[in-house]
Amino acid sequence: MKILKKILEEIKIILRTATYFAIVFLLMMVMKKLYLEDYNIEFTGLSQAIIGALVMAKVIILMELISLGPWVQRQPPIVDVIIRTLLYTLGVLIVVVLEKAFEDRHKATGYGEAISYVLSHRDIYHVWATTIGAAGSILVYNAFSVVQRTMGKNGLAKLFFSKSLNQVEHLQSK
Repeated sequence: MKILKKILEEIKIILRTATYFAIVFLLMMVMKKLYLEDYNIEFTGLSQAIIGALVMAKVIILMELISLGPWVQRQPPIVDVIIRTLLYTLGVLIVVVLEKAFEDRHKATGYGEAISYVLSHRDIYHVWATTIGAAGSILVYNAFSVVQRTMGKNGLAKLFFSKSLNQVEHLQSK
């Protein structure tokens, strides 16, 4: 029973994190679709957004287990948030460049040249847009993780879904 409970808890964490990134990536997809509609370019990326959200969620959950060392632990939480955001964003940038190079490998004679092609042609704008969008979502995720740790389990849910603060204070005074 203890193992089953642990597995269910892990699944809940992955689903919660993946849902957050799915919402962000789907919003980015809708924005892209709206921009391209102006040029009569059809775009569908639903599966990419969902798979990307699942991959991002699992990688970030695993990366959160890595300690950044005692120096970072002695700093204000914003230092941890910024360092993790920069590291995760660098990872996203590398993965996006490698993915684009894989897609464009037919335009070059080798994978190394395909990376160079991506960095020097129009695809670089897609790389930057994806990386910037992911960086923003990672920053917000990391910041809310600190808030969640500070407020305790279900702290954010209590904050956002409880009755208004005046009603809560009134009930506590009785």
